[in-house]
Amino acid sequence: MWLKVCGLTRTSEIRLLSSSPVTTVGLWYGVPDGKADLTRDELTTLAGLALERGLEPVLVTLLDDPEQLRDAVRASGVRRVQLHGYTTPQQVAAVRAALPDVVLLKVLHVRRGKVLEKPFVTAFERAGTDLFLFDSVGDDGRIGSTGKPLDPAALAPVLDTVRIPFLLAGGLTADAAKEHGAALRHDGFLGIDVDSGARRPDGTIAPLIIDGIRHAWSGELRRRREELRHAVAVS
Repeated sequence: MWLKVCGLTRTSEIRLLSSSPVTTVGLWYGVPDGKADLTRDELTTLAGLALERGLEPVLVTLLDDPEQLRDAVRASGVRRVQLHGYTTPQQVAAVRAALPDVVLLKVLHVRRGKVLEKPFVTAFERAGTDLFLFDSVGDDGRIGSTGKPLDPAALAPVLDTVRIPFLLAGGLTADAAKEHGAALRHDGFLGIDVDSGARRPDGTIAPLIIDGIRHAWSGELRRRREELRHAVAVS
């Protein structure tokens, strides 16, 4: 199971997470006024250190210009790009053409009980998306690391249409694992993305909290998959 921690800004955070159960780190670039937005040099430094320490960096961005993204990928060496804005299928296809070798994540935004991009799921897949990431939109419309809990009921009408792997994000905690049984039983469930849920009240990374999240979600994933196997065997 992927465990991605997003919004890192310091080399000390990368070093700390390299000895934790985290597999992937999210680095913001091209997120105007974002609390964790990095310069090109900072992105390159953190991405290089993550790769050196055995972590997979993901470039998390609101950019949709293929040339800008290609330049950032070349400079930083990242192999995964997360399109976090309200990108259209046509824009995804253009980015895919410019970056044929990266793993391309597309965020699907969840707000007021609905997945806003539901009508375009198949179009995003055809455009070259490799992974989806379901994430909550804040009450004020803000996207990205809002801490607002992801609504499991909003995902149910969409999961049956998803044909590629996906991650969950949005205020996820250890306790939230029990609420997302449908997603955990889905063949495409790949893992989770946390930011505020992995931090202390002062905003610093908390390894013990991350360990607890990993343990809870991994355990619940095993339990839900075992339930599914048993149900299939009985039927």
